[in-house]
Amino acid sequence: MLETLLDRSEGAVLPMPGRLETLYGGPLRLAERRVFANFVSTIDGLVSFDVPGQDQAKQVSRGYAGDRFMLGLLRAVADAVIVGAGTLRKERDSIWTAERAFPDARAEFASLRVSLRLPPRPLVVIVTGTGEVDLGAPVFTDGGPVVIATTHSGAARVGPTPPQVRVREVGTGTSLRSADLVRLAVAESGGERILTEGGPSLFGSFLKERAVDELFLTIAPQIAGRSHDARRTGLVEAAAFLPDDAPRATLSSLKRSEDYLFTRFAFGG
Repeated sequence: MLETLLDRSEGAVLPMPGRLETLYGGPLRLAERRVFANFVSTIDGLVSFDVPGQDQAKQVSRGYAGDRFMLGLLRAVADAVIVGAGTLRKERDSIWTAERAFPDARAEFASLRVSLRLPPRPLVVIVTGTGEVDLGAPVFTDGGPVVIATTHSGAARVGPTPPQVRVREVGTGTSLRSADLVRLAVAESGGERILTEGGPSLFGSFLKERAVDELFLTIAPQIAGRSHDARRTGLVEAAAFLPDDAPRATLSSLKRSEDYLFTRFAFGG
């Protein structure tokens, strides 16, 4: 499915079943302690059309199989997935499992998690400063492990939760530090490969605090554009950097499938 054009990634080679390695276009290397983000954007760097009913990531990716596979693979190797409440509102029906993203590789994803000695699905950490989440959303009701990371006031607002949903206080006021969220995800999941799927404001805070190691970014072959009446959401929100302070990245992998590009950037180092 994916054709490798460049690969200078580092880390342990993960024990992927042969079919997954074929679909990925080679081995996947990933350090045991890693915080990595995944997004899909248009050519002009937008991650949502911000049109009611058409503001999900699938509108940007056009539901492309290669992007869904990449999303599934990263979830399959993650101990925990960190998701902002804004993304939950846009992606209400998601449960953040590998097989939900790419059902065709359900068996292979399950085998990979067994080989990595991981539970059947990653822990999902929902981040909300206010505690305003819809507890009727599938992520809270389908039986998978979920942690709601919030503030003291947010925890009081959440209210009673299902048994598999835990509420944890990690901040004061409405401000939540990315480093604290990572520590929470590690402590609650028991592992140190942490995936964040955003949204852009959460990713912006991770970048500001230098709390993310890598970015897996799919570039979809379309342009969304912006106007005075349609601002639309970029890859990074709620964070603006000066030239001397802008996070610098190294291109560690480049793959393609048809007209889509699959990039992987490493920060720092």
